[in-house]
Amino acid sequence: MKRILLSILAIFPIVAMAQIPAGYYNTATGLSGQPLRVALRNIIRPHTTLSYTPGLWNAYFTTDKKANGKLWDMYSDIPSGTPAYEYTLGPTSSGGNQCGSVSPSAEGSCYNREHTWPQSKFASDTPMQNDLFIVYPTDYFVNGQRGNLPYGKVGTATQTFTNGGKIGVNLLSSGNCYEPIDAYKGDLARNYFYVATCYWTAQDSVKFTSWETATGLTFTPWAINMLLDWHHNDPVSQKEIDRNNAVYPLQNNRNPFIDHPEYADCIWGSCTVGVNDVKSYMQSVVSYVNSTTNTLVVNWDNLADDELTNLSVVNMNGQLVFNASAAAFNKSAAISTATWAKGIYVLRIQSLSKVDSRKIVIQ
Repeated sequence: MKRILLSILAIFPIVAMAQIPAGYYNTATGLSGQPLRVALRNIIRPHTTLSYTPGLWNAYFTTDKKANGKLWDMYSDIPSGTPAYEYTLGPTSSGGNQCGSVSPSAEGSCYNREHTWPQSKFASDTPMQNDLFIVYPTDYFVNGQRGNLPYGKVGTATQTFTNGGKIGVNLLSSGNCYEPIDAYKGDLARNYFYVATCYWTAQDSVKFTSWETATGLTFTPWAINMLLDWHHNDPVSQKEIDRNNAVYPLQNNRNPFIDHPEYADCIWGSCTVGVNDVKSYMQSVVSYVNSTTNTLVVNWDNLADDELTNLSVVNMNGQLVFNASAAAFNKSAAISTATWAKGIYVLRIQSLSKVDSRKIVIQ
């Protein structure tokens, strides 16, 4: 029989919580709205600026390497399956697949550096151009096809890539957009929250031009609604936590929205529950595992009808193993764990204002 242990986590950075420096977010405690945004900006900016070449190329060896040693490319990776191709880190002279002067006409040829917030929208200025939280390694061809398109929701796709990412008319705005797969939508949303916070200064913000997604660093209504939706539906994964920890010693700053996902709602959404009230809120939700029937029981009798909105469980690879609206249950859910492999899982309890988490260890 599986032995199941349940423990409570403060907020959903789990295993890596100890790697956040003590007191790092003290000046942001209890804040919301623009005061929180300013406090976070002052924590993470200024930071160490890497060189574009070879700084970013070298950084990817620690920030974007999979457990199998291959490159982690969000434009080609399939977390729940097998990607069509994988890249070896490093230049071709050392046996790697880093792009050189070649211009591939199809996927799977080489990887280059993708500015998730297009660098044309900040005049290719530094330090934004060299920021690891903005620039990710991706397939050259997909990167080029996306170009300066905003992220969005595609209706009918005009192009579909090997991992399911697609280009087509944006159903949320005008023009075309690039829609990543669901497994990486939250990653990219938290990336955008970081940009709009880190560079929220008079000196930096003037470098950002207006486009479909934002006026300078102020998100357009459709974009912030989409980004918050992606943020909630694709919670922080172990991949993001590990990358955040790997970037920190290189840039001497962190992405606050990975460490504290509730900050996004407290700045751009509803923050009716203060950041200091997490434990009291969690204590209103009772959860335990019945090892006889291999079920995880979650009970929220003490909450108002509309306070708990969603329950989900993810494994340490960030893969969703359970997801359901709280409205589907009568204030109590029994989630089967019978088919789950041994390991660590995270129960995410989502309310209107935040996501709380608890760790489940199945041995």
